[in-house]
Amino acid sequence: MKREHSSAWVVATAALASVLVLAGCAAHDSEAPNSDPGLVSLSPGQSAPVAGTTTLRVQGGATGSENVIVLSDTASTGVSAKTNYTVTATGVGAAGAISAPATSLNPIANGTTQAPAVDMAFGMRLNRASQPRFQRGFSAARSMLASRSASSGRLRSLSAAVPNVGDLMNVNVGQSACDSLVPSVARVVAVSSRAIVLADTTNPTGGFSAADYQRFAARFDTLVYPVDVTNFGAPADIDQNQHIVLLFTKAVNELTPRNSSSYVGGFFYSRDLFPVTDTQQFQGCKGSNVGELFYLLAPDPAGVVNGNIRRTGFVDSVTTSVLAHEFQHLINASRRLFVNTSAEDFEVTWLNEGLSHVAEELLFYHEANLGPRQNIDVTKLRSTPAIRNAFNNDMSSNVSRYQLYLAAPSENSPIRNDDSLETRGATWNFLRYAADRKAGSSGSDAATWQALVNSTTTGVANLRGVFGADLAGMLRDWAVSHYADDLNSTVSPTQTQPSWNFHNIFPALGSGNNTYPLQVRSLQGSAASGTLIGGGAAYYRFSIPANTTATIDVAAPGPVQAVVVRVR
Repeated sequence: MKREHSSAWVVATAALASVLVLAGCAAHDSEAPNSDPGLVSLSPGQSAPVAGTTTLRVQGGATGSENVIVLSDTASTGVSAKTNYTVTATGVGAAGAISAPATSLNPIANGTTQAPAVDMAFGMRLNRASQPRFQRGFSAARSMLASRSASSGRLRSLSAAVPNVGDLMNVNVGQSACDSLVPSVARVVAVSSRAIVLADTTNPTGGFSAADYQRFAARFDTLVYPVDVTNFGAPADIDQNQHIVLLFTKAVNELTPRNSSSYVGGFFYSRDLFPVTDTQQFQGCKGSNVGELFYLLAPDPAGVVNGNIRRTGFVDSVTTSVLAHEFQHLINASRRLFVNTSAEDFEVTWLNEGLSHVAEELLFYHEANLGPRQNIDVTKLRSTPAIRNAFNNDMSSNVSRYQLYLAAPSENSPIRNDDSLETRGATWNFLRYAADRKAGSSGSDAATWQALVNSTTTGVANLRGVFGADLAGMLRDWAVSHYADDLNSTVSPTQTQPSWNFHNIFPALGSGNNTYPLQVRSLQGSAASGTLIGGGAAYYRFSIPANTTATIDVAAPGPVQAVVVRVR
């Protein structure tokens, strides 16, 4: 898998070497206030940061307390950059409940058969591999649009006038960026206000009917298009027909080997936004279809392609979410090329994918008639068939990826330069957390998502531009939120996730033997050490016996921030 390179994010912070002195004695009453400014009294749900070499002493009360310390690395210098830390504890008691190993999630609707996992990463791998080919093609693409010369290439039957149902179109369905073409003929099977639906004439028999294709066109018009355009902006229109092409082709089916545990459901290919003609600066991309186009899985009820059976009901259930995901990629790429013309590169993988997973969440909200900051729990998810189906079809993969991140938070990060499922889950959840925090009580996040998509910067610089300079503090608070969210009403709003109640959802879906899947270790009576990657976090649970004092030493040579939260 090709890895991306982005600018390093280094937060100038002194090495952390802190001592926490946690007192289990009774709190001072109001008539005899404590004169020691270093002594802090925490109620359950409250937290105290550990900054630099500050000594923090926390009263646990006459009955003692249970606590968690959260360590967060707020710097990123690449995939391999790690920070060592050591936590040494004396005088602590037995920890409370510690997390169980995570297991796979069950669907909300009981009895649903588990299907292969959709491989959302295929399209991004394809685009990342071809990116060097287009490094000097941005100006050529803009010149193409300015001169309206899109129709001068070999595959121009997708361009200009809107076709009629029954027309035949020549398309390139190959995965080579520009040089090796796989020409195919596709029939126009539906046309709507925003969609041109094509079916490859070589697709297996027994697929969608004309009514099915028309339903996809209507679904794109009334659901996918308005959700994505409202939140991310309108795509460019280089083929000048004000339509998006939805191509159902067996070429997508061929990408999945026989008996694979995952499958490719579709993709967007940025090569289709580049010209086929040569310029002085750019060798034309002969494989470009020069239009806004998606490649989608075709039904294959008999398993003709690689023996993989793809019934019409299955393809129907997964395609809308794929469209919402890939449409964000198309909008993001086309606006960087043709609208925000100061941009000279596509968005980095982790943020681009995170935004497309946000698109899946937005699709869920729309289909379920719900919205952000409603603290959705499993009772709400099971309350109606429409909500259950929307969660299973649109949102469950986001939750599964987030679960994978929670199971290993010190090794993964929302800003990690890779395309793993853990990174995708972390990035989606961080974007949701950051948008909730930025929005406060307002009802819409559209301006936030549009600012991220319409930026001329990428990666961490893009996040800073939208969410503010103190991303280190936001990453720290986000790390605390995984543990503290929905603990009680005392928790600081900056340490909560107001859109989702995952402490309620994960156990109900069978995660980690009916527990919350966050990896939490015990700090009882010993030293603990480990490593954190930039954006990663570690969690240690401990208790303080009544009327005793616990001392915890935290040492780290990098920008690690620590927060202690009283649990009980």
